[in-house]
Amino acid sequence: MRPTRFRRVLITALLGLLLLPFAPGCDTGGSDIETSVTVMTRNLYLGGDLFLLLQAQDATQVPALVQQLYFGSVVTSDIPARMAAVADEIEANDPDLVGLQEVTLYRTQSPSDYVTGTTAPNATTVSFDFLQILLDALADRGLNYTVVATNENADVELPATANGTSFTDIRLTDRDVILARSGLTTSNVTEQNFAINASIPIGGTDFEFTRGYSTAEVMKEGVSFTFGNAHLEVGGPAAVAQAAQARALVAALGDTNPLILLGDFNSGPDNTGADLEAYNALTGAFSDAWSVFRPNDDGPTCCEAADLRNDTSELDTRIDLVLYDGDITPTAIGRVGEEPADQTPSGLWPSDHAGVVATLTVRN
Repeated sequence: MRPTRFRRVLITALLGLLLLPFAPGCDTGGSDIETSVTVMTRNLYLGGDLFLLLQAQDATQVPALVQQLYFGSVVTSDIPARMAAVADEIEANDPDLVGLQEVTLYRTQSPSDYVTGTTAPNATTVSFDFLQILLDALADRGLNYTVVATNENADVELPATANGTSFTDIRLTDRDVILARSGLTTSNVTEQNFAINASIPIGGTDFEFTRGYSTAEVMKEGVSFTFGNAHLEVGGPAAVAQAAQARALVAALGDTNPLILLGDFNSGPDNTGADLEAYNALTGAFSDAWSVFRPNDDGPTCCEAADLRNDTSELDTRIDLVLYDGDITPTAIGRVGEEPADQTPSGLWPSDHAGVVATLTVRN
């Protein structure tokens, strides 16, 4: 073999060896790909304290309390201004994915047919659609987010009256929503309600307040992962239902990874006794990004005053969480909507919760 030809063969062989590790199907031991994902969880706050209705001793007391809750609290909570503040938070933080809770839809019907015996929710006149108001505010800022999942939960309708003679039905539909920034690929969306829920006694009648969660498969820059958004029941008397819902989440998603699961879990490391069971169940299966990245920072997210008019923040417990499982590393996490500068022009907090924004590196 002539030297020139030998050199050509040698060069060709060396090039083949150099390229070999990158051939499809070859395990290089270092072929993992990764991407950075920013997520946000935000409870939008329905605008009033539902527990006000528990004061009704019988059905005759319900309409006046509904009147107080809806017209005295929800309507005056300046929903458009609050959704504008949330849109500002989204614009400032540019999350890839947003998990929203209490994305309330209020509808009314006048005159009431509830008082004449039609108790099934059937009001159709939209008074406040939190989702549409927020989407419009995002569009006004030139932001393009699409609705990936809408989980419909509790759907309750009750009559309201100011004078005891004329009645209007008020319908509350509770929803949780996943938003994705334009350009993100999502698929295999699931929307689930929990099998175990708490019942709320209102004027002698028990109303089941259904909660739920949703998930979607997400692809970003060639990296795939599951994203979930959940809202668990409150603690206290409903702590048993709350813990059951947490265990249901673990059973449904515990073998899913990479996984990012966020939401308002109504249970956190600050809780004690039965109220801590849900958090323990969740963190027994998933990592808490805040605890991992900011272990010495309490980071409370709940709750401001019911009318949102408190001057100084009253947040004292961390129940809005970003959880994860699999080959994921949190690289940043913080709160939004917790500073006085975040209030609306009229001095309202955007929600009774602070939001949480986290950036995580996800690997496949």
